[in-house]
Amino acid sequence: MPQEKEELEEKNQKKKIISYVFGACVVIAFYFILLNSGNIFMGLEKIKSVLQPILIGLVMAFLMNPIMEFFEKRLKKITGFFCKNENTAAKVNRTVSSILALLVLVGIVIFIFATVIPNLINTIVYLAQHIEEQIAGVLDWANVITKGKYEEALMSAKDNKIGDMMDQGLNLLDQYINYDETDMLTTITTSVLSVGKFFVAIIVGMFVSVYVLMSKELFKGQAKKLICGVFSPKYANIALEITRKSADIFYGFIIGKIIDSIIIGLICYISCLIMKMPYPVLVSVIIGVTNIVPVFGPYIGAVPTVIIIFLTEPMKGIYFLIFILILQQIDGNLIGPKILGDSTGISSFWVVFAVVVGAGLFGLGGMIVAVPLVAVIYYIVGRIAKYLVAKRNLPIDTSKYITMDYIDTANNTLVMHENKDKNKNRTNIFKSLKLKK
Repeated sequence: MPQEKEELEEKNQKKKIISYVFGACVVIAFYFILLNSGNIFMGLEKIKSVLQPILIGLVMAFLMNPIMEFFEKRLKKITGFFCKNENTAAKVNRTVSSILALLVLVGIVIFIFATVIPNLINTIVYLAQHIEEQIAGVLDWANVITKGKYEEALMSAKDNKIGDMMDQGLNLLDQYINYDETDMLTTITTSVLSVGKFFVAIIVGMFVSVYVLMSKELFKGQAKKLICGVFSPKYANIALEITRKSADIFYGFIIGKIIDSIIIGLICYISCLIMKMPYPVLVSVIIGVTNIVPVFGPYIGAVPTVIIIFLTEPMKGIYFLIFILILQQIDGNLIGPKILGDSTGISSFWVVFAVVVGAGLFGLGGMIVAVPLVAVIYYIVGRIAKYLVAKRNLPIDTSKYITMDYIDTANNTLVMHENKDKNKNRTNIFKSLKLKK
C-alpha cells in the first residue's frame, strides 16, 4: 500500500514536471515569435507565394467536388457500358467528371467576369463623362421633392459649383499624388508581372484541382493512416471525428453560402426587371457575389449599386435601397437559415468576430473562410471543455453553469444563486438563444 502511494506520487510529480516544461516551451516559443514577428511574416509570405498554385488548386477542388460528384453519379452507367473493366470504368468516370466540373467552374467565373467587368467599365465611363449632368439631375429631383423650398441654393449649386467642385477635387488629387515617371513605370511593370504570375498560378491550379479530385480517396486514406500511426486508437478516433466535423462545417457553410448567394442574385435580377431598374445584370451580380461575405457582404454590395442607380434615377435608387434592405431581411431570416441550417453552430457574436478578424488578417478571402474556421475552433474548445468537466464529475450541460454561484467542494456539485426567479429567467434566455450545448 505505501509502495503504491509512492508510485502514484512519483507519477503525479512526473506529470507536473512535464506540464511545467511544456508551459515553459510555449512561453519561450511565444516570445521568440514576438521577437522575430517581422521575419516570420516575411517567411510566411514567401511560402504563400511559392504555394499559391497549390492553394488555388485546393480551393478549386473544394468547390468542384460537389459538381464532380453530380456528374459522376450520372455518368456511371455510360462509362460502365463502354468500359467492361470496373476499375477502368471508375477511373474514366472520375477523370471525365473532374474535367466537366472544372469546365463548369471556369464557365461560371468567366460568365461573372464577362457580365460584370464590361458593364462596370461602361457604367464608370458613362458616369465619368456625364457626372455633371447626373448631379444636376439629382439636384433637380431634390428641388422637386422639397417643393422648391431650397430652390435658390440647389440651382446655385447646379449652375455654378458643380464644375468648380470637380476641378477643385482634381487639383487636390493632383497635389496629394506625387508621382515620378520612373516610379510609375516600375509600378506598372510590377503590377503586370504580378497579374501574369497570378494567371500562371490559376492555370497550374486547374491541373492541381483535377489531380486532387482524381486521387481524393487515396489522399484521405493516407491521412487516416498517418493519424492512426501517430496517435493511440482513442485519440485517433477523436482526431478523425474532428476532421469529419470540420469538413461538414466548411462544406455546409461555404457551399451553402454560394447557393444562397446565387438565389439572392436571381431574385434581385427578376425584381430589377419588374421594377425597371437600370443596369439589372450588373446590379444583380454585384449583390449576389458580395452576399457570399457573411454579415457585411450585403452592405458592401448595396453601397455601389445604390449609388449607381441613384445617380441615374434618384427615386429608383431610394426604392432599390428599400428593396435591398427587405431582401436581406428575407435572406437572413428565411432563405439563409433554410439553406445553411446550423452548419456552423456558433452565435452571431462569433460570426461578426470571425469576419472582422479574418478581414484584418487575410482580406476578402479571410472574411469568408474565417467563419467556418472559428466554428471548428469553437467545436474543438467545446469538446475539450466537456472532457475536462466530465473528468471532474461535473455536468456537461452549459445551461447548468449560467445560474451557478460556486462549486461545493464537499460533494463536488454546483451551487446555484439564491434568487430563483433570476435563475429561471437566465435559463429561459439561454434556451431561447439556442446556444450549442
